[in-house]
Amino acid sequence: MGMTTLWPSKMRNTQKVQWQHLLFVKGTHAISCDVDLRSDGQYAATLFPLWAPDDHVTEMFKRPNEAMRWHAEMAQRLQASGWLLFEANAVTSAA
Repeated sequence: MGMTTLWPSKMRNTQKVQWQHLLFVKGTHAISCDVDLRSDGQYAATLFPLWAPDDHVTEMFKRPNEAMRWHAEMAQRLQASGWLLFEANAVTSAA
């Protein structure tokens, strides 16, 4: 199963995406797989197991394409090991 990246296409009212979020589920567990733009201009790519928040993994990148490549690879690995993509969002402003 392939992954679709949700970065906005060229449109009249395109907004800058600040955060890319994927939520995977397997049984009673959920993992968040995110990329977000930090205030210092770096991109943080994070795997966050919701049942064990202290076990999160974050990688920092200077370029968005590197962060998105890592994000896509993690999503593919999760799906290959039986995790189901439950939700995918591109957030354009801070929550």
